[in-house]
Amino acid sequence: MEQIHITLPDGSVQEVPKGTTPADIARKISPRLADAALVARVAAPNDGEGELIDLRRPLDRDVKLQILTEKDPDALFVFRHSAAHLLAAAVVELFPNVKLGIGPPIDTGFFYEFLREEPFTQEDLAKIEKKMHELAAQDLPNERKLIPKPEALDLYKKSNQLFKCELVEEKATEPMVSFYTTGKFIDFCRGPHIPSTKRIQAFKLMNVAGAYWKGQEGNPQLQRIYAVAFFTQKELDEYLHRLEEAKRRDHRKLGVELDLFSIQEEAGPGLIFWQPKGGLIRKIVEDWLRDELLKRGYDLVFTPHIMRRDLWKTSGHTNFYKDSMFGPIEVEKGEYQLKPMNCPGHILIYKSKLRSYRDLPVRLAELGTVYRYERSGVLHGLMRVRGFTQDDAHIFCMPSQIEAEVEACVDFAYAVMKNFGFDKFEVELSDWDPAHPENYPGKAEDWQHASDSLATTLARMDIPYKKVA
Repeated sequence: MEQIHITLPDGSVQEVPKGTTPADIARKISPRLADAALVARVAAPNDGEGELIDLRRPLDRDVKLQILTEKDPDALFVFRHSAAHLLAAAVVELFPNVKLGIGPPIDTGFFYEFLREEPFTQEDLAKIEKKMHELAAQDLPNERKLIPKPEALDLYKKSNQLFKCELVEEKATEPMVSFYTTGKFIDFCRGPHIPSTKRIQAFKLMNVAGAYWKGQEGNPQLQRIYAVAFFTQKELDEYLHRLEEAKRRDHRKLGVELDLFSIQEEAGPGLIFWQPKGGLIRKIVEDWLRDELLKRGYDLVFTPHIMRRDLWKTSGHTNFYKDSMFGPIEVEKGEYQLKPMNCPGHILIYKSKLRSYRDLPVRLAELGTVYRYERSGVLHGLMRVRGFTQDDAHIFCMPSQIEAEVEACVDFAYAVMKNFGFDKFEVELSDWDPAHPENYPGKAEDWQHASDSLATTLARMDIPYKKVA
């Protein structure tokens, strides 16, 4: 029988028959590891991160192999994905006529989307949760099956699962399509999953929310059941306790109790009224910010709340940001626009007179009130609103000055967070996507230079970051 070589994290190499599974190797290493194993990571001998696979997936070539347990964050992601399938299995068993959407893992748990004429009630959620525990106790295996694409489509057409048909048509690029079964339930999914349902015990169904299919308004509206899930009941209990504490400290509740701010139904949702006490707090914060801006070489400016719509066409906002802008306002047969951002106003101030390179850098700052169209379903206290004031600034400088200015901005941001008591945070570097230059006005080399300058500055300041497109 043909042999393959498996390199383990400690550098040791095992020679095993082709077709050996990660589960086989885990058992060979130790019974304890075999019992704790949830998923595996494999990579070609000279590759880096590799991919996650099921423990039962046969290995057919030389690979580096890592067996993941509860100690690995990636295993929790897979665990929650499997819990989402368990949720769908329970719902289908209790409500056979539902239509299935998608069911991914998320930060603290998972969700699954369903189309059903009747809304899910709290009583329904209790029944579903009970059924999930019953199915989990049966130790149902999560098994991968490869089905020819025409057969997969026929399977879903027969059961009138139109959303799943749509997903198979769009996402299945190979002749054989990956499915997973959990007992009698079968779902189109690339995986991976944990071996069985028995480990899925610490979870709780939290709430139901409406969601458009594929997130696009105008598509059918599904019911999205949200849940939290952890490896242990202790972790779940601790999370639920933190959630209750957060509710007790919810700024929407405290804002009213302390008479800081209000949202007036007569005026409209997402529009904040600062009460006298809140207004005083806001003044203290704004005074401190303006003093800091002046100390750091910024000039304070003020720009109008409404400007000609043509200006926003020139800036590109009406092309790239239209969905988040309020509609145009007609004034004397001309179109005007409530500003969603301060950028064009600051640029108009900069270009209002001739300037020399000796003037640079020019730093223009404004505590500017902007207006953005947020759909009513996402409005949330002070966090998601339709009108807000932002501490905004634009710096006009030479390319040779970019890194120094970025460093000064980061230092300013640190000072703000420290002053307001924030000492734990993560840094994300917003990068451009060279594969889609059509989404970025200007020259590609300028975008690359900007991204490189940001990364170089963070590296020089010894600040860890995560790059996001």
